[in-house]
Amino acid sequence: MTAFGGPGGLDEPADPAEILTPLVSEATVRVHGREPGYPLRGSGFFVAPNWVLTCAHVALAQSGEGGGNDGGGGDGGGPAGRKVSVGYGDRMLSGVVEWAEPAGHTGSGRWPSPDLALIRLLDSVDHPCVWLTERTAKGYTTNQVAYFGHIPMDGEVVAYNGRCSISGQLGSGGLLKLGNEDEMPNGVSGGPVVDLVRGEVIGVLKARRTGQDGGLAIGVQELRRLPATGTAADLYHRVMTAHDLYHADRYAFVGGQEVTWTDAHGEIGAAAGRALTPGQRTALLGMLAQLPPPASAKSLQDIVGAVRGSPAQGLPTAPRAWRDGLGLLYDLRRGTSELEAVLRFAVQAATADRTRAADEAAERVLWHWAQDTAADAIGLTRLFRNTLVTERKARLRARGTLVTGLTGDLGAGLGADPDVGLGADLGTGFGGPGTDLDDQGPDSGTTADAATATAADAGPGGRPDRRIRPEALLEIIPRGWEPGRLDWRVCVVPENGEVECVEEDFRGTALDDLPVRLREPLDEAFRRCDQPGYPAPLQLAVPGALVGFPVETWPLGPGGRALGAVRPVVVRRTDAPPDDDPAVTEARHGRWHTLHQQRPRADLFDCDDGTPGPLPADDELRDRARDTLPALCRSAATAPEELHRLVTSGYPVAVWRREPVAPETACGDFHRGVNRTVRAARTAARLPRALAVLRAAVDAGVPEAFWSVGITLLYDDPTRPLPGTDELLETP
Repeated sequence: MTAFGGPGGLDEPADPAEILTPLVSEATVRVHGREPGYPLRGSGFFVAPNWVLTCAHVALAQSGEGGGNDGGGGDGGGPAGRKVSVGYGDRMLSGVVEWAEPAGHTGSGRWPSPDLALIRLLDSVDHPCVWLTERTAKGYTTNQVAYFGHIPMDGEVVAYNGRCSISGQLGSGGLLKLGNEDEMPNGVSGGPVVDLVRGEVIGVLKARRTGQDGGLAIGVQELRRLPATGTAADLYHRVMTAHDLYHADRYAFVGGQEVTWTDAHGEIGAAAGRALTPGQRTALLGMLAQLPPPASAKSLQDIVGAVRGSPAQGLPTAPRAWRDGLGLLYDLRRGTSELEAVLRFAVQAATADRTRAADEAAERVLWHWAQDTAADAIGLTRLFRNTLVTERKARLRARGTLVTGLTGDLGAGLGADPDVGLGADLGTGFGGPGTDLDDQGPDSGTTADAATATAADAGPGGRPDRRIRPEALLEIIPRGWEPGRLDWRVCVVPENGEVECVEEDFRGTALDDLPVRLREPLDEAFRRCDQPGYPAPLQLAVPGALVGFPVETWPLGPGGRALGAVRPVVVRRTDAPPDDDPAVTEARHGRWHTLHQQRPRADLFDCDDGTPGPLPADDELRDRARDTLPALCRSAATAPEELHRLVTSGYPVAVWRREPVAPETACGDFHRGVNRTVRAARTAARLPRALAVLRAAVDAGVPEAFWSVGITLLYDDPTRPLPGTDELLETP
């Protein structure tokens, strides 16, 4: 345990509770009913971005029940779709119960184990998360623990915490008996239980013990009992992946000022004597989270047994994720042997059999980490380092092939696993029933030159789709002499490129009135363009100053859904620089064709691992490889100027996010999401549809897509210039 200077120059040990309490309290939330007054049902806590863990009896409490004291009751029915309200600070957020076990309880007694529920927030919110233990507890810890929640008091809901010990276990369902050192009033059920020595959440507070002192908690390892679907939509892997990436991103973000859980682990000495420092542990868990999950629990246990030298015995729940396997290596004897086991585990995870394609870059990063850690470790021999190399090569040969990258799944940006999202029912409404974006040809929804279609862009059946399909065009023209009012024109661009005007208005429409005024003209344009399985894209043509115009957020889709959630939307500039520089013109055409003939390579121009910076100099921009696709992370305020520089340097395609990012906000999720989305698209022609998948997922409340809120695509085809862009609007 670390120490700091105390009165009189004496060193005093740091109290773990002082360090951990702020972190846990900030991530602890209230769970309310939806009825008027939002009655308090109990507590919960953020375990991953937009995911709340609580008790099933809290999440499924009926009207009239409150306090969250596990007193029986419930609806007796399934939890799917149950809406709840989550209180976070002074906000009341909407959530849906994604899973609860049991799904209900009709008796008057205590709800049976595991009595856990996961709530998915429907709103994208920036919030902290707790650190969940990756250990598999075979018994119960003797360390002191703290618990957190909210209780009603004097007509208000106030935060509450206390300390106690764990006095034993109850049955075989993961129940922990809590000591009677402190009170556990109504309302704290569903709150986190934290090991104050190791600095990690080990349980969920369930209830007071009826007629006795103390209470009960459920070990978080009971989450492993979540249904194993064998697909990328597996809820356990989705939540654990998001948890580990959250902490890895915040640890890696050097620009952040807040204390992270990794910092806290160092402060309280949680890793004293262990093989990995807190930072190494966090980074490793983040790298493991970017791999596809183990092929099965059995294969994971085999890997653990191989690196331990013997199988792990007496496990109450089987490990399911790579983090669970890593946690089984902590009970080895301390020192070099533990580090050897961890490094071999990392190598085996990076070379394991896959049920679906992995990201080669993620495997390579993990391998290099193992190599570098072994080289820097004191006491590890060259023979052991050579053994790692030999083991890796042998496992790759046995696997049959080195994984060559992502599949061409347009849902790759939805998370570490490319199948998440498209495997779930997002209700995107793209085309008719039974259709989705990936059923369309690679050039549908784009203005790509048909001649650039390649075998890599093959549609269903393996044949490239070389058709150019009709598109809708919305041109917005600001009235410089009348701020706040805009002229507009809605057109159809058929296959032959001859533009047909649907409707136009040059009398000046107020900005706030545009969505209502444009609904019918846009509906008509879409009716003329849409085909079965093909929702026509919308080209938004605006001057450079309006590139952030949020037309994709307008509620003009079926049922009032956002326009960008039901069809691709791209941005084009009506005031592009004139083609008076042959070199720039050639570069623009050359880059366009390269990006549509081979896999693009995303490059974050304005952000280096979270540190904002200016774009490269113009000469450097022009010298970048032609497969470069610029991405802007922290340039929302200056997007018009930065995009102008990109366009004048010969870039016809770029992505950026319209929403400003606070300097203290980590952005690793955005970097990772952009890179995966661009790589998985395989060609720029597929990016409009890939972004539409992300917007549909955001609209459906899929947490893995929330990194992409406000993402915008400049897609300005130099081979098909906008009609009439050389005609100036004259003042009447």
